[in-house]
Amino acid sequence: MVFLQPALLWGALAVAIPVIIHFWYQKKGQTIAWAASQWLTDKTSLQHRGLRLDEILLLLLRCLMVILLVLLLSKPIAEWLNKDKTTSKVHLIQPDERLVSNFRFELEEALKKGEKVFWIGQETEQVKDLAILPKQYAQFLLLQNSISKAGSHGGELNLYINNTGSLANLPPIYTPESFKLHSIADSATVGKIPYLELGEGKKMFTDIKTGLLKTASDQTGSFTSEPVHKGKIKVLLDYKNPVEQQTVQASLLALEEIYGVPFALDLIKKTDIKYDWILLDQQIIAPDPRVLYVLSGDIRDKYLTDNVFQLQDSLRVPTSELVRNGQLPEWLGEAMVQFYKLKTTKNLLSQQQLNATFVKSKPVINQSSVKIHQWLLLLFVITLLIERWIALKKTVTQNYA
Repeated sequence: MVFLQPALLWGALAVAIPVIIHFWYQKKGQTIAWAASQWLTDKTSLQHRGLRLDEILLLLLRCLMVILLVLLLSKPIAEWLNKDKTTSKVHLIQPDERLVSNFRFELEEALKKGEKVFWIGQETEQVKDLAILPKQYAQFLLLQNSISKAGSHGGELNLYINNTGSLANLPPIYTPESFKLHSIADSATVGKIPYLELGEGKKMFTDIKTGLLKTASDQTGSFTSEPVHKGKIKVLLDYKNPVEQQTVQASLLALEEIYGVPFALDLIKKTDIKYDWILLDQQIIAPDPRVLYVLSGDIRDKYLTDNVFQLQDSLRVPTSELVRNGQLPEWLGEAMVQFYKLKTTKNLLSQQQLNATFVKSKPVINQSSVKIHQWLLLLFVITLLIERWIALKKTVTQNYA
């Protein structure tokens, strides 16, 4: 048994309080003389010689109440209550054809056994057919959200992902204690580096060593012959909610300041401009495959293709964890990198680096702690009711004897 607040167990020493009070009140009794009391002296002495049975029972009940209260406050977790659940398995897969093909046998066996299998993505949808991959691109920035949702189903979590260098750029990913990682090496060959032409001889590209965006003067030899985009990136913020629009605008300005990405921002749509990037909180009408879309809000859009990145939450502080944690600029930058395919060089992580990316953590509140807390609370209430019933009955008996 594990205690979340073990320091409070010292409170069990308070069990001495009812014992001290019990003997203190016994010594404190005084004999009061009243008329004809001499005829009751022998009988009274006989009744009060030593400790009576009902007083010992009350003492034990009050000591038990103190112990139960200490256990409730120390928040015990009985891990043996969940041993029957560890036999079940939950599978979380990156929607990649090569990855699914490599682990097809294991995944098909899991589906046959009725084990829960999910795709990595914003909604973490359950897998019904391995041949049908989600249309939306599985972004690694959604990995923590998907692990949290899949891990909430209990059992052992099995994660299937590609081993790529982009994982090293993510913050630590927290996983359940029962966790297994299955990965394959991404053997993509190193080719010419794609880049954005910023003008004045400057190129923006992804650094092979760090995997981060980098701006450098004109270089030859390692870059592709033509840029994936030339000049400023024309961006339209088409939001109905002004607070959300201000938040996204501030994130893009931060991205421009940190990485030097040249943006031309418009808050009102202009018919004579062809936009490269549109961020909106409403249904997409006639999407252009050459345009990057970022859609926020709980909108069931049928155009979830590789150029549409969707977030179910509204991009405001109260509703979005990305905004609260200050990760929205990084998320938008990653979406831009993926859309323009700036990260074609996929460095492999060593097994040690890959394992260090995932941190196993025990949940603060789990099913076992809830169960044992409920039973302790019920036992405490029952003990309290019995103690009060005996104490009141004893008082009534003494008053009307």
